[in-house]
Amino acid sequence: MPEPDEGPTVTASPERDERIRRLERRVDRERSARAEAESLLEAKSRELYALNQQLSRFAADLELRVDERTRELALARERAVALAERDQLTGLANRTRFARVLGAAVGRAGRGTGNERFALLLLDLDRFKEINDSLGHEAGDVFLQHVARRLSGTVGQGAVTARLGGDEFAAIVPLGPRSDLARLGEAVVAEIRRPVAYRGRMLEASASLGIAVFPDDAATGSDLQRFADIALYRSKATRAAWTRFDPRMGREIEERQALGADLGAAIRSGAIEPWFQPIVDGVTRRPVGAEALARWVHPQLGFLAPAAFLGLAEERGLMRDLFAGMMRRACPPARDWVRAGAIRTLSVNLSPSQFKLGSVADDVIALLAELDFPPEALTVEITEEVLLNDLDRARVQLERLAAHGVRIALDDFGVGYSNIGYLRRLPIQTLKLDRLLTVDVAQEHEARCILGAIVQIARALDLRLVAEGVEDPGQALWLSHLGCRHLQGYLFGRPMPAEAFAGYLGFEGARRIA
Repeated sequence: MPEPDEGPTVTASPERDERIRRLERRVDRERSARAEAESLLEAKSRELYALNQQLSRFAADLELRVDERTRELALARERAVALAERDQLTGLANRTRFARVLGAAVGRAGRGTGNERFALLLLDLDRFKEINDSLGHEAGDVFLQHVARRLSGTVGQGAVTARLGGDEFAAIVPLGPRSDLARLGEAVVAEIRRPVAYRGRMLEASASLGIAVFPDDAATGSDLQRFADIALYRSKATRAAWTRFDPRMGREIEERQALGADLGAAIRSGAIEPWFQPIVDGVTRRPVGAEALARWVHPQLGFLAPAAFLGLAEERGLMRDLFAGMMRRACPPARDWVRAGAIRTLSVNLSPSQFKLGSVADDVIALLAELDFPPEALTVEITEEVLLNDLDRARVQLERLAAHGVRIALDDFGVGYSNIGYLRRLPIQTLKLDRLLTVDVAQEHEARCILGAIVQIARALDLRLVAEGVEDPGQALWLSHLGCRHLQGYLFGRPMPAEAFAGYLGFEGARRIA
């Protein structure tokens, strides 16, 4: 039986073997290359992973640093804002922050339920300048720091206190249903009035306070501040310790503004005229001088006393023009009276604001030349306020006037400080004793003792004395007995127009009045 066919037989050959070997080497190379590639890829992957981790850490660190720097910048900005909005002397809020807080308080109250009432307090120190002038600015700074602490402590923790500048302070005080503005105002004023110890001395100043309430008194922050300022002005004008705003005050301010406009026109037109009050010899009762006093007959309001418009003239810077107008109206008739021997001197008043200009001596000297009035027949009256404002500047101006022949009188002596040092350092020839010193001289032994001492001082310094406010014969008798030679008051004549004063002097056959 035949054998089955098993297919073709592969016969080994050198060529075939070589091909197989080449194929195997190729496969080996490819495997080696693949393994190497995989190894390189794995190495690169690890390297990239490491770089990615490093970048992630760097990014996280950078983000952390950015956050820290942002917080530092925010804190620095907050500190800068705090410094920019803080008064450096007292640590209170300054005017900038005060305005911002006031605006925010008004906004909150406007969005609220009606229970967000608050009071605005504006405070101004009285007689603070005296501390600076007498003891220096360091003493003034110490006092301001005490005021700041006392104000903050009195208005409470919920309030915001500010120093607006100089000796002006403010407080924004939340009000509850039982808040007592009267008690608050009195407490603030009482705290400020307490003396402050400084280098063995006691610093003292009082305060004037104005209060307005939101939204009771005003609908906006600017109106609230204006109304509180009006109340403060009322406190200073009436010498009240504190004042709560009342709508009537606003109307009075408007009327005052209208009066101010009328006053300027009246000064320019010469409607403010001098009235003359006699100064007499206490022994002979004959006139020796006259004081020219401003009087105004308003077209609608009628006769106005000086108190109604002189303060307004000071505020509006009109005193220089008012003084010039008074001189031009008073000097021509007074020149005739002086030349006739009816009086020896004409007295006119100089205001503190005129000295601030630094040209008051030039103004007076120029007017004397213009009006052909003898300088030795003019007496200019000043008050201590002139000297307290700037003693050195006042001295220069007064010495120039004295060198020109003008006499200087210190008016209202006996009120205020009545500093005897002024009498030695300044060219003052006359003291005018305030009526507070003379009113009780006929009834009180103490008043006579005080006046007797002043007379002795005046004699020692070769000063002329004029007693004001003499209204009854008993006063006149005692004043003359004590040695006060010259007297002025209603007993000898009220202020009167030039024509009436000429009659008082006996000019033109007019009847003498007394």
